[in-house]
Amino acid sequence: MTRKKEDFGEIIKKDHAERKNLTWSGSFLEYLELVREKPEIYALAHRHMYDLISEAGIIPADEVDGSARSLKLWGDTPPKVYKFFNDEFFGVETALEKIVRYFHAAAMKGEESRQVLYLMGPVGAGKSSISEHLKRKLTEAPPIYVIDGCPIREEPLHLIPRPLREKFNEMLDIQIEGELCPVCRYRLEHEFEGKYERFPVTTTTFSRMHRRGIAVVPPVDPNNQDTSVLIGSEDISKLDQYSEGDPRVLDLNGAFNAGNRGIVEFIEVFKNETEYLHSIITATQEKFVPAPGRHGTIYVDSVILAHSNEAEWRRFKADHTNEAILDRIVTVKVPYNLRLNEEVKIYQKMLSRSGFKSHIAPHTLEVAAMFAVMSRLEKSPKCDVVTKMRLYNGEDVVEKGRTKKIDIQELKEDATNEGMSGISPRFIMKAIDTALTDNPDGITLFTFVMS
Repeated sequence: MTRKKEDFGEIIKKDHAERKNLTWSGSFLEYLELVREKPEIYALAHRHMYDLISEAGIIPADEVDGSARSLKLWGDTPPKVYKFFNDEFFGVETALEKIVRYFHAAAMKGEESRQVLYLMGPVGAGKSSISEHLKRKLTEAPPIYVIDGCPIREEPLHLIPRPLREKFNEMLDIQIEGELCPVCRYRLEHEFEGKYERFPVTTTTFSRMHRRGIAVVPPVDPNNQDTSVLIGSEDISKLDQYSEGDPRVLDLNGAFNAGNRGIVEFIEVFKNETEYLHSIITATQEKFVPAPGRHGTIYVDSVILAHSNEAEWRRFKADHTNEAILDRIVTVKVPYNLRLNEEVKIYQKMLSRSGFKSHIAPHTLEVAAMFAVMSRLEKSPKCDVVTKMRLYNGEDVVEKGRTKKIDIQELKEDATNEGMSGISPRFIMKAIDTALTDNPDGITLFTFVMS
C-alpha cells in the first residue's frame, strides 16, 4: 500500500492558522471581560500545571495491569495512572502520584503552594526525565495572558489597585494575588498616566529555549556565587541615561524572572552553598524576591522544582542549620523500577529512540531486566530474591504444586529503602549499545552478557 504524500505547504499553512487563532491582543478592560466569561483563564503556576496533568485524564489500574494482577500488586488501593505520564515512565506510579498530589494541593493554594517540589533518588531513576517531561508539556500548553511588554510576563490582573481587589474578586469569582513589577509600575505611571484599563494585554507561550516561563539553574561555583543568576541585575550601560533608582535600568533576566508563571528548575540543588539557597526560601514562602539594586521586590509565581541524589540529600539533611530550608521542601522519592515487565518497557522505549535497527535475540531484554531488578531488591527472610522479583511483577509463584502465599505489601513494608540502590537502566543500555555497535547484524544473549 503506497503512503499518501502530504503537501508541505498545506501543513505549514494549517499550522500558521492554528497559531494565529491562539494569539490574542487587547486592552486590560477587554481582558477583564474575558476573565468574567471564563474565570479559569486566571490560574497561578501550580494550578496551570495541575490542569495540564488532570485534563489528560486517568487510566484505571485494572486497565493497565488487569484486575487480578492489579489486586496482587497494589491490594485495594492501586495508585492512579495519569495519561500525562503514560508511555514515558514505567514502574514509578507511586512517585508520580505523589507529584500530582503536590500539584493538586498547591493548585488549591494549600501549604504546598509555598513549598519546593524536591525529587530525590539514585542516578538514572528518572528525576531529570520527569523534570524534562513537565517542561516539555508546558511548552506544548495553550498560551497564557500576560501584560504586553512586561519583562517577567506577569498576570494582567496585577494592574488592579489594592482598594479595588475585593470588588473585582467578587465580580470575577477569583482570588487575585501578586503585585506589579517595578518596570510595569513605572510604565503605568508615566506611559499610561495611571489609566490601567488602557494597558495592553497579549498572549504568550512557554519556551525553554527563549527562557519564557521556564528557567534552569545548574550548580553554581561556590567561589563565584552571585544572586543575579536568580533575581537579575542592573544594566550598567543605561546608568548614563537614567538614575540608579529608575526601573528602566533593570535587567530582569534572573531565573525567578525568566521562570515566572512557569517552572524554575534547580539541578543538583544541594551542591550549592546554603547561603545561596536562602533566596529560594523567600521565593517559596513569601512569594517575593528582592529586585536588583534599590527597586523594592518582585512577585514570584513559579513552580520551584529541585532534584539531587540521595547522598547529597542525606548530607544536607544531617546539618541542623538547614532546618529552615528543609521545612519548605516536599520530598518525593523516585526509586528504581522494581517490576520486571516495566523494566523491559524502559529498555524498549530507549531503544526505539535510538538509531539501532539490529535484531535482538528473544528474551535478551528480559534477562537484562532480571539482572537489573534483582540488584535493586533487598534480601528477605520470607523468600529468595528471584521469588521476590516474580511476586513484584504480579506473577504467581508455584512451588511443589502450591502457589506461594506471600503478602507483597508486607515485603515492601519490610524494605522501605528498596529501589534506592542497584544497577541503573543507563548501565544496562550502555552495555546493550556496546553489543549492538560491535555486532551490527544483531545482538544475542551471549554477546550481551560478555559485554
